[in-house]
Parts: sequence; structure tokens; C-alpha cells
Amino acid sequence: MALTMKFLVLAMLLWPVSALADAEDTRRNICLGWMLGGYPSGLEETACTAQFALPSPFLFKCIRAQRTGYDSDLQRRACTLYLADVSRQAANSRVRRQ
Repeated sequence: MALTMKFLVLAMLLWPVSALADAEDTRRNICLGWMLGGYPSGLEETACTAQFALPSPFLFKCIRAQRTGYDSDLQRRACTLYLADVSRQAANSRVRRQ
């Protein structure tokens, strides 16, 4: 009887943890979808990028536009500046040891 009670208490303690893990996985998947297709708002973008360390969706928009064509000269110039800055950051980043 004591073993059964301990098992029940342990199960009750662990159940919310797995439910939270599922919720976080769901949130991460939603954020990844928004990252690729565009966030519904700046608040969601800020929350997702902070919570999961995701790159800016502008990166994907620029890469897509580079392949399919830019909507305007302004978009092309903005992407050129953005990609140059990202490239500079990548060149100055550290390499983690294996």
C-alpha cells in the first residue's frame, strides 16, 4: 500500500512537468512557423526570439526575395545592409570548441 501511494505521489508530481514540456514544444513549433512565414505582431516576435533564441524573420524574407526578386529597390537596399551586417557579425563570432 505504501509503495502504491509513493507511486501515485510521484506520478502527480511528474504529470505537470510533462504537460509543460508539451506546451513548450507546441510554442516552439508555432514560433518556428512564424519565424519562416512572418510573425503576427512585434510582441510575438520579441517573445519568441527571446524565449528560443531564434534569428530574425527578416533574414528569411531577404533570402527569399534574393531568389525570387525584390518588391522594390528599397527592399533590396535594406536587405543588402541587413545581410552585410549579419555577415560581419558572423565573421566576428567565436567558434565553440568541439
